[in-house]
Amino acid sequence: MRRVLGRRSISSTLRLVLLITSCSALILATIGFALSEWASAQSRLYENLRTEANIVGSNSVAALMFKDVSSAEKTLASLRSESGIVEAVLLAERGKLFARYQRDAEPSELHIPHALQGKNGGLTYVMESIEYDGEQLGKILLWSDRSLWRENLWFRTVTLLALFVVSLMVAVIVSNSLQRVVTDPVLALASTARKVRENSDYGLRATRLSDDEIGSLVDDFNGMLEQIQTRDKDLRKIQETLESKVSERTHELENMARKFEFLAYHDALTGLSNRITFDNRLIDSISHLERHGGYLAVIFLDLDRFKTINDTLGHDVGDKLLIEMAGRLSSCLREDDVLARLGGDEFAVLLTDTPPAGVAEVATKIIRAVSDELMIENNHLHVTTSIGISIYPEDGESGQALIKNADAAMYRSKDKGRNQFTFFTAEMNSEIKRRMELENRLRQALQKQTLSVHYQPKFDRQGLRIEGVEALVRWNDEYLGDVSPVEFIPVAEDCGLIDTIDVWVLRKACADIQQLNNSLGTSLRLSVNVSPVHFIRNRVVAEVQSVLTTVGFPGELLELEITESIIGPGVEDIYQQLVDIHTLGVQISIDDFGTGYSSLSRLKELPLDTLKIDRSFIGDVGKDRSDEILVRTIISMAHNLNLKVVAEGVETDNQHDFVQRYGCDQVQGFLFSRPLDIDQLLDRVKSLNVVAT
Repeated sequence: MRRVLGRRSISSTLRLVLLITSCSALILATIGFALSEWASAQSRLYENLRTEANIVGSNSVAALMFKDVSSAEKTLASLRSESGIVEAVLLAERGKLFARYQRDAEPSELHIPHALQGKNGGLTYVMESIEYDGEQLGKILLWSDRSLWRENLWFRTVTLLALFVVSLMVAVIVSNSLQRVVTDPVLALASTARKVRENSDYGLRATRLSDDEIGSLVDDFNGMLEQIQTRDKDLRKIQETLESKVSERTHELENMARKFEFLAYHDALTGLSNRITFDNRLIDSISHLERHGGYLAVIFLDLDRFKTINDTLGHDVGDKLLIEMAGRLSSCLREDDVLARLGGDEFAVLLTDTPPAGVAEVATKIIRAVSDELMIENNHLHVTTSIGISIYPEDGESGQALIKNADAAMYRSKDKGRNQFTFFTAEMNSEIKRRMELENRLRQALQKQTLSVHYQPKFDRQGLRIEGVEALVRWNDEYLGDVSPVEFIPVAEDCGLIDTIDVWVLRKACADIQQLNNSLGTSLRLSVNVSPVHFIRNRVVAEVQSVLTTVGFPGELLELEITESIIGPGVEDIYQQLVDIHTLGVQISIDDFGTGYSSLSRLKELPLDTLKIDRSFIGDVGKDRSDEILVRTIISMAHNLNLKVVAEGVETDNQHDFVQRYGCDQVQGFLFSRPLDIDQLLDRVKSLNVVAT
């Protein structure tokens, strides 16, 4: 039933339900009425027969009393007018036949039933007693053929069916009206829901057509639409926000992709081409030259002492310096030339269609552009560059070979004094191998502790008494022999071994001089060179204190020699470290003064004790008038700042006389003593019978 009704519309279903209900009620009512009418007709039939029997019995009392059969037959014959009665029997006492009436001419067998009423052979009968003064005289028996009863029953049945049909028609009309009362609000609600679904218009509202449950359903439906509309607005806002963010994110990702693509082939700091781009352009250029011929040159350069600037003034200054240098280098080149930053302070230039003479001109322009003074964060900087040049195909037929050989030529420029360019020669390959071999052997020497310390004495100005010594590291390799500090110290700085060497020298020298002072009763002062890297890493105070404590060397007999570059402006943390070193009793000396760019105001501010004049100025005494003036000025200035002055590199009597004449406090150089090992120093101190103060 549910499956059948489920396929129909609600109006058809409701109409059908109403019709079925109405028909069922009408059929049941009709059946009930018919049964009731049938039973009532039966009852009326018996009642009518009984009434007729009583009338006939009353009229037959006299005939029975007087045994008048003829009168009795006449009385029974009066029933002929009753069409339904087919037979009447008058019985005397004891059931004897007294008189009989039959509507049909042919007599039938007399049948006397035992019951007072009933049916027999399609006939209905009643039997009544005839009494007079309480005495029963006989009985009257009437038989009816039920034809009249049937006629009445059929008439009533037809009438009932007609009423049923009329009632059914009325039910159909009423059900149509009733289903519309129910379905119209539902259909209107369904129509509104359909429009909302089809158009996604949550602003529509269903009209309330009734106050019943369907009306409440409409209110709930409208309330639901209100909530959906609110959420739809919120979702639309969220969608718009998401779309906006997706668009922004997509734009960001596109920009990021472009940025990553740019960074993949360019240097992030300077915006120049990077190593990948340079290598690709170099390979393409070589391929072109292989087919068409021409010139190609690779210029490899780095900034001299950039690490010192970066370590002392900070990485921000170093980065700004690199950006400035990138701009200066670009201004020296043509648009078709390739300029790349390979890493750190290393740059490379690719020149095409430029003969060697033209390459030299470009290198000269670069050196001049780089060496121009510049100001970064109130720091006056003087930067130089060392350049190496390789030419295709003489110096290599692959990009890798050209870059390697240009790098080797650049190191030759550094070895020759920096701030110059050098063309690659075949001999430089051996120098590269030498440098790599030095690095490997130096690492092994540190592991095996095969380095040694020599000591160069410092004399009073007269050169008669040893007042202190400077510790100098020496290296005698079992395979390489004696390796000059001028050769292996730069290697140690480049490969990051200098700080390890410094700490080892400090510990070894303190132990040696402590033992010498204890054995001779002297108080020689020890000077040890310290690389700027210790200050940059902020470890110098802890390292010095650890050595003093471990060895037991008195701090007041130790002097640390630092380079002039470390005391530039903007190094407040360096200043604090120098103060902390002073608290240990250790003195501070500026080594190679005059080669850097420190100002007098910085010398006055810092906790310094000694100033050492660079050997390059002492070596020009008697040769260069301007250098003599500069040396006198340095001595005078240092004394005005209460600084002790040491002249290093004194090798002639003329140089000694000059610095002695102008009040230099101590002298140091080959004129008085070469660097000595600890045993030689012990003998020298004994021979002079010195007790240093």
